[in-house]
Amino acid sequence: MGGAFNPIHSRHLMVAQCAVDQLEVDRVLFVPSGQPPHKKAGMLDKEQRFEMVAAAVADNPFFEASRLEIDREGITWTIDTLKQLAAIHGPAVRLNFIIGEDNLVVLKNYDRRKEFLSLCRLVVSPRATTDAALLAHWQQELPEADLVILDCPANEVSSTLIRRWIAEGKDVRYLVHDAVGVILKEKKYYAATEAPEAATDSGAATASPAVADDSAPVPVPAGPPVSEAPAHP
Repeated sequence: MGGAFNPIHSRHLMVAQCAVDQLEVDRVLFVPSGQPPHKKAGMLDKEQRFEMVAAAVADNPFFEASRLEIDREGITWTIDTLKQLAAIHGPAVRLNFIIGEDNLVVLKNYDRRKEFLSLCRLVVSPRATTDAALLAHWQQELPEADLVILDCPANEVSSTLIRRWIAEGKDVRYLVHDAVGVILKEKKYYAATEAPEAATDSGAATASPAVADDSAPVPVPAGPPVSEAPAHP
């Protein structure tokens, strides 16, 4: 699981735990992006983001922070990460790729989709509730995919929301792991550093540029799938 993790938050951890509980994966790798193809404005340095990921997963034996993309030189593409994991773990280990439902459209239009899907099973995290119709829809849209949808509670927590709340001086203690909250406070990540600019003659204040949320997914290696389990680039 992964992406920018700018910052990692409670939904990331909840989805990963759902994968552990429902699919009996051996472990979930959290792989922060190193140098993504399109760097987002306001993104923290990769080592700063990795520090928070490592802190967030340290107390769960099924979770592991991975430096695969942090340490790789140049642009980091998820398909290359999948290939690297396959080479490391060999054919005996099944790779699962945890992906947010909103990113399936991106994957559908990816020009290397067939190659990508040959490397892993898709584990989809829905934003709303899980139902049979959702699974059937994406099986039709991605017919070559081995695909399963996690049963996760609806949750609108996002990195964008957390960054905005911090900039507004709000408390995010229940949106991030306690260890991440300590880092955010001590290092003042995402905190507003300047007073808002004065309103223009038209009465409209000048706003800070919007920052896109981190949503690029990253793979998790797993053991053999359980028979009774439901069937960025």
